[in-house]
Amino acid sequence: MQTYLPAGTRTYQMGSGADKSTMTIKATPLSGDRMNVQTTMNGKTTPVVWTCTASGMKASIPAGDGGAQVNVDAGFLPDARNWKAGYSWNSSNKVNVNAPGVGAMNMTSTTVSKIVKQEKVTVPAGTFTALRVDSTTSMKMSLPAGTKLPPGMDLNQMMGGKTTTSAWYVQGVGMVKTTSADGSFSMVLTKIGK
Repeated sequence: MQTYLPAGTRTYQMGSGADKSTMTIKATPLSGDRMNVQTTMNGKTTPVVWTCTASGMKASIPAGDGGAQVNVDAGFLPDARNWKAGYSWNSSNKVNVNAPGVGAMNMTSTTVSKIVKQEKVTVPAGTFTALRVDSTTSMKMSLPAGTKLPPGMDLNQMMGGKTTTSAWYVQGVGMVKTTSADGSFSMVLTKIGK
């Protein structure tokens, strides 16, 4: 995990249409295969301990202001030995949100990823030789038991579906750029710190 999610601080500029925001991620190794990752966005910091397992990374995100507990089971980064052009993998991501007064909502996604090629990419933090990973993700959501939506409203049609992205990763640095195929979202590395 630490090869493509290394220790240190990284600052990203995110954009979605005309909206732009800054996100800072600080990763600190813990004992064993665990990493403490603090994400700061809009002045709020969320600490999460990720644990590397044979099937991927797992985390439990503490309850926030709304009291919602989020459990994440993600297998989206392969073992560092497999990072070479042509390698592909399938991964799944399960998110369970349990909010007071609402109940449990589940989101599952399946992603097919492939390391397409090595190429140079320039972002505000510099120019890197990176491995480009193209991914297609399918999402499905379910509401708490007993919840009914208005007639004709389909949660999966509104929030689910498929997305296609490209992400550029550098060994020892991590992700330096991500873009959606439709151009609706981008994230670029602006600063690397210790």
